Amino acid sequence: MFTYSMPVVFLPNWTRNYLPFWQWYINGWEGIFKFARKMIDMKMEAIQKRLDANQEVAGEYLTYLLSNVKMSSKDVYGNISELLLAGVNTTSNTMLWALYLLSRDPEAQEALYQDVTRVLKGDGIPTAQEVNSMPYLKAVMKETLRMYPVVPMNSRLIAENDVVIGGHFFPKKVNHFHVC
Repeated sequence: MFTYSMPVVFLPNWTRNYLPFWQWYINGWEGIFKFARKMIDMKMEAIQKRLDANQEVAGEYLTYLLSNVKMSSKDVYGNISELLLAGVNTTSNTMLWALYLLSRDPEAQEALYQDVTRVLKGDGIPTAQEVNSMPYLKAVMKETLRMYPVVPMNSRLIAENDVVIGGHFFPKKVNHFHVC
């Protein structure tokens, strides 16, 4: 599926009926959704078992999505699938670059170690509140993403008005691709 992402993004929509990569791209997404549906169904069964045993299930993202009355089951499956897909490579690449940068700067390594050990006292998974209490960790991740953006390009819709940036004119309501 990733192999066919670039042609899908850059070639005009009318080419999709004539070139074979479009069906391959669709088949790739269908495989991902099928796998995600299986994983989500397993998680929903586990949540139901916890509910049946009067155990708490609050704080889980899937529980939040399922309790959102505005989302259909299809929307939940789609959101979780995209989250799983986007989270794997982006997270691993970001961590790889962060470790690389830290390996080149022993002082930064030590500062990060002190920041983390100041907050975490055991081997457990840190809570969101604990992570928020680690400003150096946040700075390391932001600097890593600044130096090595995980997404090689993104798209934004230009604002309601025409814009001139650095002498370049961008008309309103036009998709602008930024390539890193």
